Amino acid sequence: MKKKYNPEKEKLDAYEQGIEDSITDEMVKRPLDPKRGAELRAAAENTLLKNARANIRINEGDMLELRRLAEQSGIPYQTLITHVLHLYVTNQLVNIQEVKKMADAGIFDRRKTGT
Repeated sequence: MKKKYNPEKEKLDAYEQGIEDSITDEMVKRPLDPKRGAELRAAAENTLLKNARANIRINEGDMLELRRLAEQSGIPYQTLITHVLHLYVTNQLVNIQEVKKMADAGIFDRRKTGT
């Protein structure tokens, strides 16, 4: 039997409490535009639903680091791995060291000035 959610008994961590505190009555009462609702449903179907399975072998040191980073972020390590893979395949993964090198070389400054 599914437990019924009781906000009086549930204890929220600081992050969750921050989210709850940021929600106003106007946000909850405002009706959702049907077009926006369809966009949100499509986005959820494309990103949240997992319909494929993969088993991989990974270096033990890398796995320990993934678990450490996931714990530090407060998410399950499988979620972290899935997120990183998603960023990679959608060409959104950024190498911070390379960006820093570009910034140090003045690449971004040149774009601003148009030279």
